[in-house]
Amino acid sequence: MIKSKSLRRFLAVLMVAGISLSVVGCSSDKKETSQTPETQVAESNFTPVEFTYSDGAKDYNVKVEKPRQKAVTLSQFMTEMLLALDLGDKMVGTALLDNPILPEFEEAYNKIPELKVGEGHSISKEGFIATGADFVSGWDSSINEQTTGSSDELIKKDITPFMAKSYNPDATVETVYEDFELLGKIFGVENKANEVVNKMKSDIKAVTDKVGDIKEEDRVKMMVYDSGEKDAMVVGSGLANNLIELAGGNNIFGKDADKPYINVSWESIVAKNPEVILVTDFLAGQPVKEKIDFLKNHPALKDVPAIKNDRIYVVGLADLSPGVRNPKLIEEMYGYFFEGNK
Repeated sequence: MIKSKSLRRFLAVLMVAGISLSVVGCSSDKKETSQTPETQVAESNFTPVEFTYSDGAKDYNVKVEKPRQKAVTLSQFMTEMLLALDLGDKMVGTALLDNPILPEFEEAYNKIPELKVGEGHSISKEGFIATGADFVSGWDSSINEQTTGSSDELIKKDITPFMAKSYNPDATVETVYEDFELLGKIFGVENKANEVVNKMKSDIKAVTDKVGDIKEEDRVKMMVYDSGEKDAMVVGSGLANNLIELAGGNNIFGKDADKPYINVSWESIVAKNPEVILVTDFLAGQPVKEKIDFLKNHPALKDVPAIKNDRIYVVGLADLSPGVRNPKLIEEMYGYFFEGNK
């Protein structure tokens, strides 16, 4: 994947904001997860799960013989996915927020120990081991020999590594549903997973019904700007592109891209003439107002409709990531595209 400075740091080393750099280990408020009678019943009725996990170099067949009890999440979207499944009491460590946690999850989130972060904005292996985790998930670069132990180490210790399929370049919202369903099986909460998926489907249908069978030429030409000055880092393929399509938008860089984020020239933006520009906001990135001011003052963009008509809107990076935020983002983008909402 080609990355600009800001997103390259985000995906490669998992940027964080609001987390103090410190020595390895977990915060002192870490609580042990006790096994409740409900958990014991879940184990007795648990159906073993098998799935394929890839660390980018090798594929592994992962077997889960009993429901996971101690999860560590190293990406915001996975943190919120587990909280949506009411698994806060099964979470023993978390790190690396992109945006403020969703309000409905704040209470549960604040009870989860926050992993300390060291040089390079990554957790320490010692800190991870201290959690006693039996499940870990995050961005691809968050699970490695230095931070959590290698894939082989994890599997040997019966620690389940999980990489969401909705992180892949060809992902759609249907892939997000598949991830929720698999997580439901891994943690023994399949009914809750189905409930979450059905709610997402219902909320998205409310928007897609309004979009209807919109013709390609009637879709709003738009782009998502992440960062970059020499050239622009923009959304290409993948889940974010699919969310845009569901909202009635035409991502001008989506059709020919084979990666979720690509670098493009300012000349190509001018040639494609977007009517709307979305600008990503994330805690560890450049302030979003500075990015918007940069676009508005870029001499090459002065005649682009989105700039001339001030149709520039802000989206959280966490909203573009897989998870429960996706329906709300689709609704918001529909408003930006067709109702001129600010």
